[in-house]
Amino acid sequence: MSNPQLNGASVTVQICNGLGNQLFQYATARALSLRGGVPLVLDNLSGFPRDFYRRNYQLHHFKIDQPCIDPSRSYATLAGRIRRRINRALNRNRHFERKTYIQEMTPDFEPRLTALRVTRRVFLDGNWQHEDYFRDFRDVLLRDFTMATAHEPANIELAKKIESVSAVCLHVRRLHGVPNVPKAAPLQTSSARHVDPSYYTRAVEALARRVERPHFFVFSDFPDWARENVRIPFPVEFVTHNGADRDYEDFWLMGLCRHFIIANSTFSWWAAWLANNPEKIVIAPRDAIGLTLKSVPASWQLV
Repeated sequence: MSNPQLNGASVTVQICNGLGNQLFQYATARALSLRGGVPLVLDNLSGFPRDFYRRNYQLHHFKIDQPCIDPSRSYATLAGRIRRRINRALNRNRHFERKTYIQEMTPDFEPRLTALRVTRRVFLDGNWQHEDYFRDFRDVLLRDFTMATAHEPANIELAKKIESVSAVCLHVRRLHGVPNVPKAAPLQTSSARHVDPSYYTRAVEALARRVERPHFFVFSDFPDWARENVRIPFPVEFVTHNGADRDYEDFWLMGLCRHFIIANSTFSWWAAWLANNPEKIVIAPRDAIGLTLKSVPASWQLV
C-alpha cells in the first residue's frame, strides 16, 4: 500500500467563528489527520474576512504545533472565493471517499468522516460539533489545547483561589456574536436559542445535592443579566475583568474548576470537556441539545 504522505495527502481545515467552534474544527481535523497518518494544515485566513462579528483566529493561544496555510492556497481573496465555488461544485456529486472538498451539509454526525482514509489533499469546511469525531484522541487534544499565552497577574491570583475551593464554573451565554461589538444582540427568546433562568436554578440545586461546600464562579458575555437572573445561595463570584478581547483567559480559568454548569455554548462545552478532574460533574441544558449544542458525553447530566 502506498504511503499517503508520499502522495501529497494532507488534511486542511478552515478555522472560523468563535473559540468554541474553532476548537471543534481543529479537533475533528486533527483526529482525521492522525487516523490517516497525514499532515494537518490550519486555514486561519479564509474564514474571517467576512465574519459579521469581526471574530478572529484564536488557536495561537494554545500549544498547537501545526502549520498554517500558505496565503496563496487560502480562499480569503476574491480569486480564492471563486476557486472555492469551483471546488465545491466539482465535489458535490463525488463519492465521499473521493472528495477533496468536504463541506458539512447538516449538523448531524457524519460517520463517513471518521471512516475516511485520507489519500489525497482534503479540505474540511464545517463546524463538526460532535465528540464522536475526536473522542479517541482526548490525550492528544489535552496536550494541544494547553494554554501558551502568558496569563495576566489578576488571573493567576484568581486561579489560585479557584484551585483552593470546591469550584463550580457556571457559564451564562446571552448574546449572539461578540460582546462590545455593536452588532452583538441578545439571542432570540425561543428555547432553541437560549436557556432561561429556571435552568440555572435547577442546575444549581442538582449540583448542590452532590457537592459539599460548592463555590461558584460565574462567567458570562452578559454579566448584568447573570447578576439579575441567576440566583445562587452559595458563595459566588462573577468573573468580569477579562472582557471579550481576553476570553481565552476566561476559558483557562473555567477549565480549572472542579465542576461545571454549562450554557448553550460550545465555549463552556469545551471548558468542561477538557477539564481533567476525573470526578467532575457536568450539567448541561437539555433543551439546547441538538440545537445550539449538538452532542454531550453520556456522563454529563441533562437538566
